[in-house]
Amino acid sequence: MRYFLLTILLSTSIIAFGNDSQNNLRTLFTSASIRAQLDKQREQGKFIIQDQLASSSSIIRKPITVKMQGLVLRKKKLPVVFINDGNTLSSRVINDELIVKTKQIKRKKYIIPVRVVNKTIKLKPGQQWNETDRKTQDNYEVSKPKIIKKPETEKNTANNITNLISSP
Repeated sequence: MRYFLLTILLSTSIIAFGNDSQNNLRTLFTSASIRAQLDKQREQGKFIIQDQLASSSSIIRKPITVKMQGLVLRKKKLPVVFINDGNTLSSRVINDELIVKTKQIKRKKYIIPVRVVNKTIKLKPGQQWNETDRKTQDNYEVSKPKIIKKPETEKNTANNITNLISSP
């Protein structure tokens, strides 16, 4: 019985392929002159797909800057992160492009993972990340204290006063 079914299946497939002849098949390739004409038309943009046109003329978005403004660590609750004038009090999503991974925050090192357009970056409070150069920078600068020099007249008057007090 098995062999009978096998022979029937093989014979029907041979018959089906045998009926197709070269005349019934359409050619895949054309002559060299027609191919040259098609190539010229393709170079001129005749066969551009509409999706390609839409993607090439679409508006490019501005690069994203992520400013880590602060972090509040709470006992027995998720931490609150302040980024780009937003926070994670109600949800971990800041906007369409920024999602804070609050459960993965390293509390001892203050490292906060943030997903920015399908890329995860790690920031500390006071740092900034820019999408154009993809580098993390400190958002603040510690300035050196300025030394103010006293004018000469004040020095002279201070010396005169000490001389007057010390002299009998």
